[in-house]
Amino acid sequence: MTISYSDTFLKLLFRWKGSLWKAIWKHLLIFLTMYYIINAYYRFGMTKEQQNEFIKYVMLVDGWTKEIPLTFLLGFYVAMIVRRWWDCCQLISWPDHLLYNVSALIRGQDPETRIIRKTIARYAILTSVLAWRSISLRVLARYPTDDHLVDSGLMTKEEMVMFKSILVHVDPHQKWWVPLNWIQTMMVRCFEKGTLTHTNELRVLLDALEKYRNGFFQLFIYDWIAIPLVYTQVSTISVYGYFLFALIGRQYPSKNENEEIVDVYVPIFTILQFLFYVGWLKVGEDLMFPFGADDEDFEFNYILERNLEVSMLIVDDLHNQVPPVYVESLDDEIHLLHTSASSKLSNHPQRQHLRKLKFNVDAMQVQAVPGNHLNERDVSVSTTSKLSFADLENLANGPKNLPKF
Repeated sequence: MTISYSDTFLKLLFRWKGSLWKAIWKHLLIFLTMYYIINAYYRFGMTKEQQNEFIKYVMLVDGWTKEIPLTFLLGFYVAMIVRRWWDCCQLISWPDHLLYNVSALIRGQDPETRIIRKTIARYAILTSVLAWRSISLRVLARYPTDDHLVDSGLMTKEEMVMFKSILVHVDPHQKWWVPLNWIQTMMVRCFEKGTLTHTNELRVLLDALEKYRNGFFQLFIYDWIAIPLVYTQVSTISVYGYFLFALIGRQYPSKNENEEIVDVYVPIFTILQFLFYVGWLKVGEDLMFPFGADDEDFEFNYILERNLEVSMLIVDDLHNQVPPVYVESLDDEIHLLHTSASSKLSNHPQRQHLRKLKFNVDAMQVQAVPGNHLNERDVSVSTTSKLSFADLENLANGPKNLPKF
């Protein structure tokens, strides 16, 4: 089987979902329609004198477009949004680390211990649903009310009654942290009854719980504090203002630097600029709010389903599970294999850039530098072999009475 990277590249280039073409085709269609309306009137609705006069304005407006620092504005704007988008991606909370510690420290196969571990896992998933439905359209559409949580089994009716009895006056809808408080209480009670045998074990669990909580809190901060509207407006106005001037400044026939008439029916370079600049702006607009339901937004529904399945495996099915190990396996040898496909791929192993550098014998001779004090580390074997016992004693005691070479 031959892997064709060119075919893969072409599929990505012409893919519709989440693509440049899907993002800007309407804008490009509007721009070209307005462009050709002006161009048709320029070619067929003006007299020769009017066309000559219009060319002057074409050249003037084309010069104005060069005064807009579009690359600088868009580059800084999109770079900031992409960095913010990646930070949000890194803050998605995964329960694996928390539940690995729970499975390692809250041990036992008795029904009470198992239900404690499974309840902690369920509360961890419940927290993510309560938190993410406040910022993610996908999760809110899936769990629009608290009753949907009971129907899905993430919360019992008794827990729902307790949850609704908790009054939060500042923001009554933001009670996502309540299940985390329940988890913390269960951990403390495990310590009090002896399931956790040392305070260090409790400390490990509480630290993992705090790390899990911090991801949700930081996402709320990013959702609350957006990029200043003024900056977004400046970037948007600069892009659309640039192409508004381009409707006149890129009309043909026109004149070049040598005052020669140039006529082009399809403004290829202007269309490419539109793809690059407007597409660049759309990247910033799409990534500014990654919690929606667009093609490239975070797939929180998949994350919830994955986390639920993995969580229950960690705390129950895989708890205290390990394959048998035999003494005979000490003699087993491990050989890394290659398939036909992997053997044909090029490999680039690590190579230090100084691995072939060699010094000649003269370059490696140690020389005494006049005016410098030598200590025992600066004296080579060839030098110390010429010193007397008294000189070596002076070297051991300090550099005060060093011999002169």
